[in-house]
Amino acid sequence: MRSASSPGYAEIVEASNAEDLARTRRLFLEYAESLGWDLDSSSRFADEIDHLPGPYAPPAGSLLLAKVDGEAVGVLGLQPIPEDARTPGLAAERFGELKRLYVSPEQRQRGIGRALMERAESEARARGYEALVLTTSADLMPLAQRLYDELGYRPTEPYRTDLPWPDIRWLMLDL
Repeated sequence: MRSASSPGYAEIVEASNAEDLARTRRLFLEYAESLGWDLDSSSRFADEIDHLPGPYAPPAGSLLLAKVDGEAVGVLGLQPIPEDARTPGLAAERFGELKRLYVSPEQRQRGIGRALMERAESEARARGYEALVLTTSADLMPLAQRLYDELGYRPTEPYRTDLPWPDIRWLMLDL
């Protein structure tokens, strides 16, 4: 089986044109539905996908799209932690935050998630971030959790003040 790192398998691009942003929006909706999220049009998530690239826009962010044979099959966003949500005293202004890693079910375990994460690490370094952070639920996303562990992400203190879920894991990777 070819992996995403094999030549010709998956192409990782920065979503910047209308077509790629529409593909990203579709993948974000699949992601939310897979987690059972309320997709009410007034939610923070709905606002985010309605205004893409939003917080993932360059120069501080990046919206990465994985394509196989031209079809969008994976997505990952890199953004700065919003100023009004940063935990004081953690230097969170130097962290890039990864959001919404998603790979279509039929493309999982082929290296696409890893390729997206590695590209995000490269993008974060290029933007001057000193670390990458993310939140996750090992119960809801066991494949992603295993990938984060393999890539060297380690537990860290909560770096945001606006995420009230008590069962999320806070992870960090020094760049």
